[in-house]
Amino acid sequence: MARLHGRGARGGVIPQHRAMMQLRPGPWLLADLLLLPAALTLGVFVALDPLLLAWRWMLETLRVFHDLPGTVATRVFELAPFLTIAVPQLTIDALWPDRRALTIGWIVTAALAVAGMLLRGRFTPLAYLLRAIAVIQLSSQVYFAFSTPPFPYAVPVYQSGFLACGVVVLLLIPFLVGATFFVFGFALWRKLALVVLLLLHLAVLFPLQSMVHVWWIWHSSFLAMPVLFLVFGLLLDVFVYVALYCWGMSWRTTAEREDSRLAHGRRTAVAVA
Repeated sequence: MARLHGRGARGGVIPQHRAMMQLRPGPWLLADLLLLPAALTLGVFVALDPLLLAWRWMLETLRVFHDLPGTVATRVFELAPFLTIAVPQLTIDALWPDRRALTIGWIVTAALAVAGMLLRGRFTPLAYLLRAIAVIQLSSQVYFAFSTPPFPYAVPVYQSGFLACGVVVLLLIPFLVGATFFVFGFALWRKLALVVLLLLHLAVLFPLQSMVHVWWIWHSSFLAMPVLFLVFGLLLDVFVYVALYCWGMSWRTTAEREDSRLAHGRRTAVAVA
């Protein structure tokens, strides 16, 4: 009976999934969990200055392209006693939502809520997303309908804070990937490739994402800031990590490739015999 539990419908052996395998403590596990992520984080730390300069250039280029007012200034953050970063920000501010903006916001909120209630079947996940956005936008509508200026979160503070969070995420990514991906038996070049792809993707996404937020807030007032922050902010970057992580987990480990070669050899030998 014990053997039958490990076999599939066609009699083949069901291998244990890699996620169910117990970790065996040893020097290689220590290197995967601590040493390799620490070395990658050190590389990100060394590259911070040219990275922030590149972000500044991107913001200035996009500001000119979209004809946005203001200039690109700098805000200093002290992330730790040994780590101070100069994050770029646009010296631009948005308008308090007027009656027209509030009216459009109420219409959009109602449309999202109705669409979220009408969608069914395979569109159910989209329906829940639309409902969530409608609830967030509803809270924004109510706040700006009964509050008076000024808004406590200026656009430059919002953008620089978002980019500062991006720097923290880039510094933590190697340890996050180390704890969730390095522990499996993938080849070293695959582990490094996944981290580098993730870091490069987010390093480009963060400034572009912040400029989309600034552009949208500038054209639609502060009314759009809550949805942009809660739905299309760091949550979107988490989805990027999940997507690339799932792609990486679809790769076969070294042991799985070796088992596949052995199984193919056995099938070939049986066919020849």
